[in-house]
Amino acid sequence: MINPKDYEHPFDIETREMLENTAGLDMLIRQVNKIGIERILKIQYTGSNLRVNKTNFPTLYNALEEACEILNIQKLPSFYIDWSYGINAFTAGIENPILVINSGCVDLLTEDELLFIIGHELGHIKSNHVLYYQMASFMPIITRILGDMTLGFGGTISLGIELALFNWQRMAELTADRTALLTCQDIKTAMTALIKMAGLPIKYFNSELIDDFIEQAKEFQDYDYDALDLVAKVVSTMRNSHPWTVMRGAELLKWYDSGNYQNILDNSNSDWRKKNLPWQKQHPWKPPESLNF
Repeated sequence: MINPKDYEHPFDIETREMLENTAGLDMLIRQVNKIGIERILKIQYTGSNLRVNKTNFPTLYNALEEACEILNIQKLPSFYIDWSYGINAFTAGIENPILVINSGCVDLLTEDELLFIIGHELGHIKSNHVLYYQMASFMPIITRILGDMTLGFGGTISLGIELALFNWQRMAELTADRTALLTCQDIKTAMTALIKMAGLPIKYFNSELIDDFIEQAKEFQDYDYDALDLVAKVVSTMRNSHPWTVMRGAELLKWYDSGNYQNILDNSNSDWRKKNLPWQKQHPWKPPESLNF
């Protein structure tokens, strides 16, 4: 069985450790548990959104089942569709997780790209990201509620934690991208999904733009993220829930090219492998040598 510790991104691990040492976090977690965010979300999505099952959306449900089988997740999360024409998804709920994808994912992604997106969200479950991720996603609401419950004291503490949560959340996405690649098991699919997320217009969906995207990702590598001017990093990403998309592509390509991804795949048992690998079987592809990281 694959262990998330074998592939979690160092940025995720480092920022999570910093977050866990942030003063006031334990108190905030206790208060959030009292609010019952998970129950609120379950009621909200059951009452307002389409829930995916084997009958109404068999292709989507089969993709969820396959992704959970690949990642050895025994309990399937409740699966919903939210109306929005961007390519996005999120996961919430610790005891009873829910997975929500935008309707744009269904219309704009291929089946393998959809598997990448679902695998990404399941990666948050597998790496136990969901508590902190949920807190970051609903921080404005939590801050307001806690301010009322604790006469402003809880709100003051939560404001001090907010930036730390957002910083960790962005780095956790890099781990989830690795999980997504281990789910779809095709680097070309991963790149095309990220290209679409980066803003590819629909009329260009049939274009071969992967090499251009890789070249842009390689250019990004010339900027040392750790060494970037602190003000530039804070201003550019302060309230972003995800890292820059090109950065995500660059980090995923580095990991792919390092051989660690293939080692995990080779050392896993046969039951864990993806059932259908159309691109790997029919169209083997690697980044051009001149752009390797």
